[in-house]
Amino acid sequence: MKTKRQILFYGELPPNAIHGIANASSVNLKMLESSFYIDTIEEKNKFTEHNKISFHKFLEYFKNNFGILLKSIFHRYDYFYLIFSLTTFGSIKTLSALFSFCLFNRGSVVLHIHRGDFFSRFYKAKLNRILSKMIFAFSDKIIVLSENQKIEFESVFKKSFCILHNTVEAELNVEHRIRQTRSFIYISNYLYDKGIIDLLEVFSNIVKENDKISLQTFGAFSDQQLKELVLEFNSPNIVINDIISGLDKFEKIAESDCLILPSWNEGQPIILLEAMSVGTPVIATSVGLIPELLGTDYPYLSIPKDKISLENTLLKFIRQNNADAISKKLKSRYFNHYSLKIHFISLQNIFN
Repeated sequence: MKTKRQILFYGELPPNAIHGIANASSVNLKMLESSFYIDTIEEKNKFTEHNKISFHKFLEYFKNNFGILLKSIFHRYDYFYLIFSLTTFGSIKTLSALFSFCLFNRGSVVLHIHRGDFFSRFYKAKLNRILSKMIFAFSDKIIVLSENQKIEFESVFKKSFCILHNTVEAELNVEHRIRQTRSFIYISNYLYDKGIIDLLEVFSNIVKENDKISLQTFGAFSDQQLKELVLEFNSPNIVINDIISGLDKFEKIAESDCLILPSWNEGQPIILLEAMSVGTPVIATSVGLIPELLGTDYPYLSIPKDKISLENTLLKFIRQNNADAISKKLKSRYFNHYSLKIHFISLQNIFN
């Protein structure tokens, strides 16, 4: 009887991590379980330490590298699958993990790049360029999120890259309903760079003129000061909520008329794919891979960090009242390009 091949995964996973990259990794590992034995070294960073330097992060760094080293000594892995962290410290962590694995193991290295701002960081500092090139030199397969990303990476690095679009955790069977322009929803962590304050300020202005529309927000807080600022916007038309997940999240998205994601920086946001999968129109910023995700000439993209642009885009959506047509178009696009079935085939081809 043929034994399963083995994968060692290094990265963040839910429920310890509450963001899209962790969720995407979880989906991928669950799909790979049918063909592989999965071993994990889970990176456990506290959400309250987001974008902060701490003793806990350094402790995690040394503990995880030691764990990778030990596992690579006592196991013969076919693949080392890890997520590329793009900050300078994150790149050092990624490179250290590769050293720890490759020292005693000859398995193939599969590197997954989830961000849409790689080159802005790559060209920002010489150290970032050196670290990235070293990491790529150790990697046998490098995964990017889209066709345009693949073209850009291959033109710069002169090597082959793999495409793996993100997908959703589950596909909810939702009957089509006529979409209006009254109930709006935001689901993401409460972070400044997610544009949450931009959204709340814009929406609070709009409801002064149109009290028939409403906004519900859901997410986790990493910062007490930001939490206090966000809660100041709580009102009959703007309801601030804690994090939502699982079936509750999908049902809440499905029953809303539009999902808004005004981020300043993104890759290929899973929350937008979740909205597309149930036919909920979206308003988003034109950053990262979002324009490519939503398709050519998507009409409801705003400029990041620009509250006037966000307000005009939101008002345009309300006044044009074509939410039903947008709903059908986005749902069709999801199932033609990003479905769980398509994702599974692409993943199996990468880990062939």
